[in-house]
Amino acid sequence: MQDGDHPQGEFDGSGNASWGEADWAGYLHRNDLEVGRFLSYYNEVKPFPDRLDASARRMGWESADWAPGEGDDTAEDEDDADLPYCIHQHPVYVVARALGIQLIGAWRTICRANPAEIGGELGADLMLAFWDAQHQVVMAINATDTGDLPLALVHMKRALTSINHAIGLQAGLPSAARLNSAEATQDLEATLFDLREICLRVMADCRWDGTKG
Repeated sequence: MQDGDHPQGEFDGSGNASWGEADWAGYLHRNDLEVGRFLSYYNEVKPFPDRLDASARRMGWESADWAPGEGDDTAEDEDDADLPYCIHQHPVYVVARALGIQLIGAWRTICRANPAEIGGELGADLMLAFWDAQHQVVMAINATDTGDLPLALVHMKRALTSINHAIGLQAGLPSAARLNSAEATQDLEATLFDLREICLRVMADCRWDGTKG
């Protein structure tokens, strides 16, 4: 490789050269606690139609925190001045992880209670849809942080495809399973629609920011 082949400019990544493995392990542990905190708030206000916004307010997020590239900038907080910024801190990342945990928990409850009614193929298909939806959302958040809003839109559209597929699979659950696990089934459906709402909000913000640019 010639000298001219090297990227120009200074590295603008999220890494911290002074951090070791233990530092990053602690960082991710704190992020896990944030995900758990959101999930706790979400379950407390689950009966209310504005549960997403109510949970966000309890987390201390402003409406702008949901916008593309507008994650929680801990660099401005004196207490967190030494923390690098990563997408793990983005509110949408925290919510996507939390709702993913909620989906898996509800689905496991349904499967355990209805082993005869739910076959392995349905179980695997729904779990794959959950995984892909969360993966696409994370990739979209990464794209917003790098300023590539069209790419973020494509990833969010893929996330919506997986979410809609999961909603269709959930709607086709055997009646016996739905009756036997009514609360978990309702929780599964509501959480899927909340994840879908998050995707639609981010897509709308991406399009709005794109028109301003």
